[in-house]
Amino acid sequence: MHPSSYTPEYQRTYPSFGRLSDMLSFGYVAQTFGPIPAKRHICHNLLGYTEDQDDLVVNLELLRPDYSYPGLPGTFSVPHTLYSHLRCNAIAADGTSRIILDYGIQNLHTRVVEQGLFAPYAGLPRSQAELQNAQLLSPIFFIRADHTVGLTLELAKSVDAHGQVLLYNNWKPMEGKASIKLRICWLGYTPWQTQIQLRNRRKEPITLPRLVQLVASGVDRFLRYEHGQVTDHSYPEWVIGQGHHGISASDVELVGVMAVSMGSIMPIMRLAHRGLPLALS
Repeated sequence: MHPSSYTPEYQRTYPSFGRLSDMLSFGYVAQTFGPIPAKRHICHNLLGYTEDQDDLVVNLELLRPDYSYPGLPGTFSVPHTLYSHLRCNAIAADGTSRIILDYGIQNLHTRVVEQGLFAPYAGLPRSQAELQNAQLLSPIFFIRADHTVGLTLELAKSVDAHGQVLLYNNWKPMEGKASIKLRICWLGYTPWQTQIQLRNRRKEPITLPRLVQLVASGVDRFLRYEHGQVTDHSYPEWVIGQGHHGISASDVELVGVMAVSMGSIMPIMRLAHRGLPLALS
């Protein structure tokens, strides 16, 4: 699993963005799940490129995401017209519909929360076929009105009480679904899940602020009460708990969510503090 090859942020060199390889090295999705799982999920499961031994989608640059397309600073995005089977998740400054595949990490000291990538029927031959035949949602990033990305858990849990915090306040990103599972695969802990209702009391699809609140409440509950005991002691830097060496809910910020199957999403998270992991500080 990718965390074993973790390189501290302060030792990394960042390239000039613009190529697929940059997105798969320095984007939030790749830093969360690892570059190889991220490539498989974005290129093959989401966008529908054929997976082959020669890895042509990377080596021939069949996918060339635009970096910081006008009106979408810090993003890796593609035109919606090229991937019309997906839902648009952003509008550019020129009025065109775009699909943001990932956000570039701007701060060298940002510490992204690494997770294992959930896969339905993991380990069975049908797992990859299930994903490639699924109509997955585009990643949903929690973009603020100032075009930055991410919120603290406390702000996210009450985002509708703070005015126009989010850029796409009226967007209904999961329209057509009644519910979905929020999954967290925090390193060193048993995978956790909870069900999220995607319709309000009037049976209408919820808007982005409500989705942010529900995801934040689930993550907060996991971190405070339901993470359970450590099951793998290989990741001391990711131990959850109060105190100098533990990660708590107040340390975590939400960047967005990614659909990992037809019925499941996983949060994309980072730590609010900068520099080395808490356990190594």
